[in-house]
Amino acid sequence: MHPPSPLPANSSQRHKSLPFLSAIAALALLLTAGCAAPPSPPPEPAEPPPAPVAEAPAPQPPPRLIFAGFALHSQAKAFRNDVLAAERLARQIDPNALMLKLANPARDQSADWPQATAENFELVMTKVAEVARPQDRVMLLIATHANPGTLNINVGGKNTAPLTARTLSDALSPLGKTPTLVVLSACYSGAFIKPLQAPNRVVLTATDTYKTSFKCQYPGEHTFFADALFNQAGAEQLSVTDWMGTAQKAIQTQEKRRRLPASTPKMFVGDEAKAWAGRPLKDWLEPY
Repeated sequence: MHPPSPLPANSSQRHKSLPFLSAIAALALLLTAGCAAPPSPPPEPAEPPPAPVAEAPAPQPPPRLIFAGFALHSQAKAFRNDVLAAERLARQIDPNALMLKLANPARDQSADWPQATAENFELVMTKVAEVARPQDRVMLLIATHANPGTLNINVGGKNTAPLTARTLSDALSPLGKTPTLVVLSACYSGAFIKPLQAPNRVVLTATDTYKTSFKCQYPGEHTFFADALFNQAGAEQLSVTDWMGTAQKAIQTQEKRRRLPASTPKMFVGDEAKAWAGRPLKDWLEPY
């Protein structure tokens, strides 16, 4: 019987080394796995788009004066001349004023303006209301013969439908937010004060409810009232209230000198109008 072959001297070492080698192999595998490229990090959230920059509001257009003058009666030269005098003062207040002039001219007067009919009056006032802005100022002059409660219209020597207090009030109603000065150079024009009252409005009339005015005959250059107002020296330096007060004194002086009955011009100033009525006309367009 052959003796068992002796184990190699290093046999037991080999067996003992197997677990070690396996551990090394496992560690190498782990290390190999550990050296693999790490997973890509999650993408960073996209930055929100920048908020839109608010555009600066467009600058507000500067205020302007809108003047509308009406010479309603063709049987006196004074009425058209009154409108011309008012236009001159309006241009002193605002050289770039928007001017609207209508007239029923007397004989020998130019007929270059549109006729001052009731229909044209309403059309013009509608357009004024459409273009007027709260920062603007409106000046309205009506010069004519009148009866209590009506402003008479005469075209080419023929009477047509007059302007009533209701018609005038309705025409002015859309201008409630725009400072408005209404000047009525007519007999009995004080009757219009109450129907035309509004917070942001000033109304100046040649007379009280029951009085007549003067110098409205055919050859007259101006009515007493319009002459005292619009041809007043230095008027642009005065407030509306002082301007009217100076005109009232001048009229009283003339009437006493001529021994005429007092016409008693009247003034109404709305609560919201006091701020601009109390400053010089030349500064009328400045903020207040």
